Amino acid sequence: MKNKLFACLLCLAVLFSHGFAAFAVSADETYTVAQIQNIRDGIVAYKENQSGAHNVQELIDGYLTDNAGIYSEFYVMALSQSGSYRWDRYESALLRYLNSYEIPSAASREKYALALCAASSDDRYIYEAADEAIGGLGIMSMVFGLHLLNNGYPSTRYSIDGLIDEILNCRKSDGGWAVTGSWGDVDVTAMTIQALAPYYGSRSDVSAAVDRALGMLSDRQLDSGGYRTMGAENSESAAQVVIALSALGIDAQYDERFIKNGNSVMSAFLRYRCSDGSFAHTTASDETATVEALCALTAYCRMCRGQSQLYLFDRTGTTQPARQNEPGKSSGGGPNRTSGGTSNQNPGTGSHTDNDDRGQTGAVDTDNGSRGSSSGTSSASGSGQNTRATDAAGKPVAESTAAGTETAEQTKPTYGGFQPAATADQRIATADQGGTGGGYKLYAIFGVVGVAGGACAVLFLLKKRNKKHYIAVGILAAAGVIFILLTDFKSPDAYRQAAPTDGEISVTLSIRCDTITDREKVNKYIPDDGIILDEEVITVSEGSTVYDALLAVVKEHGIPMDNRGAPGAAYIAGLNYLYEFDYGELSGWMYRVNGVFADVGCQSCYVSDGDVIEWLYTTDIGKDLE
Repeated sequence: MKNKLFACLLCLAVLFSHGFAAFAVSADETYTVAQIQNIRDGIVAYKENQSGAHNVQELIDGYLTDNAGIYSEFYVMALSQSGSYRWDRYESALLRYLNSYEIPSAASREKYALALCAASSDDRYIYEAADEAIGGLGIMSMVFGLHLLNNGYPSTRYSIDGLIDEILNCRKSDGGWAVTGSWGDVDVTAMTIQALAPYYGSRSDVSAAVDRALGMLSDRQLDSGGYRTMGAENSESAAQVVIALSALGIDAQYDERFIKNGNSVMSAFLRYRCSDGSFAHTTASDETATVEALCALTAYCRMCRGQSQLYLFDRTGTTQPARQNEPGKSSGGGPNRTSGGTSNQNPGTGSHTDNDDRGQTGAVDTDNGSRGSSSGTSSASGSGQNTRATDAAGKPVAESTAAGTETAEQTKPTYGGFQPAATADQRIATADQGGTGGGYKLYAIFGVVGVAGGACAVLFLLKKRNKKHYIAVGILAAAGVIFILLTDFKSPDAYRQAAPTDGEISVTLSIRCDTITDREKVNKYIPDDGIILDEEVITVSEGSTVYDALLAVVKEHGIPMDNRGAPGAAYIAGLNYLYEFDYGELSGWMYRVNGVFADVGCQSCYVSDGDVIEWLYTTDIGKDLE
């Protein structure tokens, strides 16, 4: 009888272990649309709390208006697609910003135009951006330009079909798209799909290209369900894929192509949610990650409800103004606007960087949050406070921080044809509303209680009425509950980045402008050999970023540095009196770590012991550095 009792308890233990594992996996797998909406609303609540606003309208009229032109634009696009609000104050503030500062980056100008469109504006600036900026700065200016054309703004330089042809011609050998290099980049590919999505099914070449690009994205997906860029899995790349899939009517939670090892891209993305409602780039709350998350969740909810994709705005009632090109009549953009330029801002969806070519990072800028700011080669004038600190002699000191026309035959966007997950609201949720990775605990505790109850039932049926047996089962169940409460099971990738410590590490850093040594110098500070700072080994604290290392070096050597980024999103516009655009619209500063251009801003790229950091001046958004 003892052997039978032992066998029964062993079977229950095995069932418990498998049941616990099943709960731990399923808890992070799927979310109802209502849960997704709640997580999305949590981001908005986070921004309201951060800014002191009491509702969304106050957030728009206050924080977003105050930061118009700096990092509000993708918040505006996402919010405009999820409710009806007044945008007059934001529109006026953004137009004032555009009139006050020169915006040389083509993709930045298109981003601002899309924000104005989202804010129900019909200002001339939008039409001028559509007419002048498309194609001015590589693939990202084509992608954002196509969004403008998709919204009905005409261009005398490109028809929709002609621009689509140009975009398709930019594909890499693996079927994806990238700013530089021979292989597709996850973020750039996803963002390109977003622009092409309205023509999927109506143009066979677009359908074929998108299908191949989806295959590339599926192949790049990790077992965790997420995506890695520059060696680190991050939330923004997953967010961009969610937006792209949603634009095509593909459910990011259930499509088998985007589920790896039981983990969907959506579940992987939602693991980056922080306790305050914001999102992390890797481990800590990040402004760019947060705004891209808002865009991704908005796009997903719209897809599930059968609404248009994220970047197709309702322009009902707008009319095209008379376009006068008289001197001084421009309504935005400042004097002598050009359509070129490189950008430090990352394409993504939120605040960390413009959806410009990732310039300095070798990937795109994501002001889809702006992922960082000094990883690209140009900025939309940073925060607008582009002042340079000076010393007593009036020289810049080491750091200055401030916070053609469509034809009848042309392809038209199609908004039907996709199969949105209309019944997703009825799906049974298997994860807690927070979606932060600990939702399995409640289910696991219920599992322990159930197993304990089953064990007691078996004992009763075996006529083992000694209370010691039941006490033993109770003790084991209590131990199991305590174990669940004190642990937090995550995939190994969830621990991919260690928290900063007080230790020190050594890195090597150099600053060079070799690419212009054969050109006429724009100032006397440019060295003949192009070496502003030769390789130097420095010591920094663990948890430091590329920006921290650069700041330490320029302060030690007295090298003038012009940082024009917003707080937390540094954008290096100049080093040693050599500035972006000094050698053309595609010139500026880029950095790479261990020979690889990052896809995040320098203030979001953490360094490790032994890393080799290079700050390099480019005249062709990195192509001359390959």
